[in-house]
Amino acid sequence: MTCEFLAASVDAHPLDALSACIGLDVAADWLLERDLALLRLTDVLADPGYLPWSVRAVALRDSGEMIGHTGFHTRPAPDYLAPYAADAIEIGYTIYPPYRRQGYAREALEAMIRWAHQAYDVPRFIASVSPDNIASGALLARTGFRRIASFIDDVDGLEYVMLLDTPAVRRLLNLSAVD
Repeated sequence: MTCEFLAASVDAHPLDALSACIGLDVAADWLLERDLALLRLTDVLADPGYLPWSVRAVALRDSGEMIGHTGFHTRPAPDYLAPYAADAIEIGYTIYPPYRRQGYAREALEAMIRWAHQAYDVPRFIASVSPDNIASGALLARTGFRRIASFIDDVDGLEYVMLLDTPAVRRLLNLSAVD
C-alpha cells in the first residue's frame, strides 16, 4: 500500500476514492483500520525503506476485491524479537469475515514468507496470536509455527508468540537443504 493510500485512509476518504487510489475494490472493513493505516504511514514516513515490508492488500485475483491485508510489523531483526529469534521478522494478517476459512489467509501467509525468505534471506518468522483466536492459531500451527512464549499485550491482552524456524520455513516452501 502506498503512502498516498495510507494517508487517504487515515483521512477517511470514501471507498470509491480509496479504490481509485490503490486500483482495487477496497472493502468497507478497511475503513475500520484507520489506526493501522496511521501506524504504518508513520512507520514508512520515518523509514522509507520499510515500505516493502509494510502492510499489503490481500485481493482476489479475478475481481480485484480487497479481502484483507498482510504485512510485517518491522524490517527484519528488530530488537524486540531478540529474546525469541534475533534474526526473525514478525508477520501479521487479517482476512475480512466473509472470506475467512477459504484458504486466503494461508495463501497470503505463505506468499509473504516466500517473498521475505527468497528475496531477503529471512530465516525465521514470528507471529503473535490471541489464545481466543483459535482459527488463526490453528492456521499458524498447520503452517509450521510453534508456540515458544506468551506475553501480555497492552491492547490485546494475552498473546502467544509463535515461531516458524528455518527448517519449518524450508519445509513450508518445499526447499531442499542446498537451495
